[in-house]
Amino acid sequence: MVTVNILENAEESKAVREKSILEKMAEHRSQIIFKQRMNVGLTQSELAEKANVTQKTVSRIERGDTKVRETTLRKVYEVLGITSDHLEDLKQYIN
Repeated sequence: MVTVNILENAEESKAVREKSILEKMAEHRSQIIFKQRMNVGLTQSELAEKANVTQKTVSRIERGDTKVRETTLRKVYEVLGITSDHLEDLKQYIN
């Protein structure tokens, strides 16, 4: 029989890991992309087709995945009309 110390597990699950700058940036970027996609009225599949990426990639971007290639992001930005102003806003968010 295996016993588990319930108090240890509870403490571990309560521990909140602070997000890294990269994670915060990806989260903010995902919000910008999602809002802009909604503004232009595209589904994830439509955006994926226009940007020549997969729908799964668009989903990962919108979930805030930190492992997205810059070239992929540029394709999505171009389709959505995300400007350097949007990206500057993202940089300011980090600082």
